[in-house]
Amino acid sequence: MTLQKVTIKINENRTFYLLERNVIRMKRRIQALTLALCFCTAFLFSSCSFMQKQEEPQVQNHSELTSTESFPIKLNVGEEEYLIASKPRSLAVLSADLVQALGDIGAASLISGACTDAPSSVSLSASQSCGTALNPNLQQLISVRPDWVLVSVPMRQSSIEQLEQAGIQVICFDYPDSIDSIKERYRTLFSLCYGLEGTQKAEAFLNEYQQRLDTAIQPASEYVRVTSKKKAIYLAQPDYTMATGETLEGELLDQMGFDNLGELGSRWSYPEVESEELVPDIIFYDSQLDPEQIIQSPVYSQSPAVLSQQLIPVDFSAMRLRGLPMIDQLAQMAQSGYPQAYGG
Repeated sequence: MTLQKVTIKINENRTFYLLERNVIRMKRRIQALTLALCFCTAFLFSSCSFMQKQEEPQVQNHSELTSTESFPIKLNVGEEEYLIASKPRSLAVLSADLVQALGDIGAASLISGACTDAPSSVSLSASQSCGTALNPNLQQLISVRPDWVLVSVPMRQSSIEQLEQAGIQVICFDYPDSIDSIKERYRTLFSLCYGLEGTQKAEAFLNEYQQRLDTAIQPASEYVRVTSKKKAIYLAQPDYTMATGETLEGELLDQMGFDNLGELGSRWSYPEVESEELVPDIIFYDSQLDPEQIIQSPVYSQSPAVLSQQLIPVDFSAMRLRGLPMIDQLAQMAQSGYPQAYGG
């Protein structure tokens, strides 16, 4: 009986020992499972965070964000409408006046291809020579791969088609014939280069432009209110090729306080039958001309301008560029005609 009790006791102890060991094993498994579950959760969370960061746009600075938000835009040029999907990285410009305009607004660095007669005052060290609008170097243009080709003279349709086949579009601007059209073209170029942000930039630029223009010509226009106007012509070629009334140059003579004798003509041609009316007090002539041509001319040799040596050379190329250099020429013209208005 005693031996039986001892055997039972031993069996009970063994059973309790095995049960306790299984419980311990179970706890360890639960702890390991819990730890693994926590690790997986943490890994999943960090992976999601990493993927979220990867998917978020990486904005380096505010200007980059603004550039993205400023495009796409629709650009109206003449009767055509263009979709500018993104900020241009490269432009080919085949008209000198457009090169000047882009230089004026600080966008010359976008020019990767330029016309052969581009103004030397605009820095184009990184650009390739690509001909002109009427005689483009198509092979060079295609190799440059600009986002857009800009011209102010219509290109031949065959040239446009070859460029389009290469995936390059041409934007044809109107050559400006008034101060208002010059300003409007600046606005369009600002929109092309800077998108929606270009509107604000354009207004700031044009405010400065108008101030500069007023400084150049307003003193002269105010001066003639208290004195008589001088009769003037803007001579491109002796004897009758001059700025007529409908031209921008003719309008600017009026704005500077001159009586433009060329108003009797049209399209840069003065009627020879009215030659007796050509008695200018001052002659503004193309600086590429020899002034002796004017002095020896039977039309002008006895004019007040020649007799008083009021022959003023003008950089016609700067005037034709329709940019900021034009205002510098206007300032020189106004001061030459009415030096008293400028303290001279």
